[in-house]
Amino acid sequence: VERRMARLSAARRRLALVASCLPAAIGFREFVRFVGTYVSGALARGLARLTPWFAVPGYSLGAAPLPEMAAGATSRGTVAVVGGGIAGCGAAWMLRRDGFDVVLYEARPATSGNARTFDWVDDVWRKSDASNTNDDDTVKSCVSVTAWPALLYKNYTALLAHLEIETCPMPLSWFLNSKVPGYEGTLWGADPRCDVEQGVNTLRDVFRSDFTAYARAERFARSCTDFFTLAWAPWKRGDTMSMYTNHTGLGLLNPLNVVPLYTLFRTLGGTDDWWDIVFTPYYTASFLVDELRPFPAVFGPIIEAQIPLNPTPDNSWHGRSWKSDQDCKLTTCVTWKDAGAGIRKVFKLLVEDVDVRVDTRILQVVVRPDGKKVVVDEHDGQVLADRVVFACPAAAAATMIKKPSKRLEETILAAPVYADDHHPATGHMHAVMHSDSSVIDERYRDDFLARGSNYVEVTRLDNGEINIENQYNFGVQTPGPGVAELPLAKKPVMLISHALGEGKKIDADLVRGGGNHARAHPLYSGWNVMAQLSLRLCQGRDGLYYCSNWTTPGNCHDMSLLSGFLCAHAIGAKYPFPQDAEAKKDFHRLNDLMGVF
Repeated sequence: VERRMARLSAARRRLALVASCLPAAIGFREFVRFVGTYVSGALARGLARLTPWFAVPGYSLGAAPLPEMAAGATSRGTVAVVGGGIAGCGAAWMLRRDGFDVVLYEARPATSGNARTFDWVDDVWRKSDASNTNDDDTVKSCVSVTAWPALLYKNYTALLAHLEIETCPMPLSWFLNSKVPGYEGTLWGADPRCDVEQGVNTLRDVFRSDFTAYARAERFARSCTDFFTLAWAPWKRGDTMSMYTNHTGLGLLNPLNVVPLYTLFRTLGGTDDWWDIVFTPYYTASFLVDELRPFPAVFGPIIEAQIPLNPTPDNSWHGRSWKSDQDCKLTTCVTWKDAGAGIRKVFKLLVEDVDVRVDTRILQVVVRPDGKKVVVDEHDGQVLADRVVFACPAAAAATMIKKPSKRLEETILAAPVYADDHHPATGHMHAVMHSDSSVIDERYRDDFLARGSNYVEVTRLDNGEINIENQYNFGVQTPGPGVAELPLAKKPVMLISHALGEGKKIDADLVRGGGNHARAHPLYSGWNVMAQLSLRLCQGRDGLYYCSNWTTPGNCHDMSLLSGFLCAHAIGAKYPFPQDAEAKKDFHRLNDLMGVF
């Protein structure tokens, strides 16, 4: 970690220099595009050649869309996509629809990237027509991407509708149990009540002033962002809520783009203890990142709308159900009706007409003098491509590129930081799938297993540090009458554990498997946003494009999918959902931020 941080410090100094030139570079790019649109395309291409160290979309060599298919031709060109996650598969699907030959490389045995699944095998499943149980008594659960807010994931929702993949509500419910001395208590995140005598959500009483301070911080961030993004303007009154509006209007002038939410919260009277014991553990269960102090304040209203700490009737429900007299759940999220089988079907349909090469790593992408790219894989295979889309981790892309001038790419691709840069071998990067319920505090075990989606236990270690233990309950998070709606007695315990607290141990006989989240979660930080904004200078340079979670301002399925769509569109493919006005707005909003075309 120390060596990685030392290299990162050097990379950040170089990135700061690039970012300082970004306004001038963006201004020049816009000037060239103006000339190309209103004066002369040839003149614009000549101006673009004056700055070969960064790309001008549509005019630099390799940055223009490939031409429409010629009469009698069978293909518009060949595109190689490196990486089989949702970004790479989305780009491949969009390109193939518009007549390109696409070769997709995936280093793992199957496509899906970070959206992985796990097969639970047991003999107690009760089968039904609507069940997710297979004939061999297995259930396929999603173990990384499990649910999403349909209101905000507009393009992924449109994609599922197009592919005819059914979804269903996902009743998420986080339960936080603090055992930190002096701050003991519990919290059901979807339940706004607090009853100390009955032991209901006692952390809301322990940290009463902090929850109030956080509500003030969230309201201030929302008001400030609405002001700078011109959300009050008459022409925006019909817009629905979006994750992609923070930079629109005068949004780039919003100071909360760089001011951390932590700083705003502390300024308004919040304490470090609440941040470390409540906020960070609660959202670590979603982001698998336990360093959230750099999290920009501009994103605060977005996460509060999806996974609230101060729930409202608009995003949560609490009351009596067949599971509990005091049940509660978030009402914002949906998931694939067929759980893991559903997500596998998505990826299968996205690449059904694509040349997919799994278990295949790319060794190098050589840019030839004529502009063609030679893609060389570990099996001595070669593909001659007109364009290449890197849908893989930043550092991996940097090592593959072989061309005379790649200083800019090396500078930007070396800067993004992932969660495993801080905790490469422990913590939330590694998971154990098991059926040992003893890891859940006995006082809350049965209640949690019946209705809770995430159990978060916070303890203070002997060395004084805070440990955040996460248990994901896939007996609840796997939908369908054959799993989620079964009583506990008729299904096995289905837990995925991260970062067990001191003294805890999982029965080896009850272990079902393991998981790894390396390179899955970029940190939410100003430095990563700086790298993402600077990446526009590389998009299309020498015919190379970049998409994936690290290329976007956040880390979610919809953003990654859209980043792939943007690269495909820059190469020449048409946007696939022109009839969905709100989804199309998000498509163009993200491009305004990424600057791909």
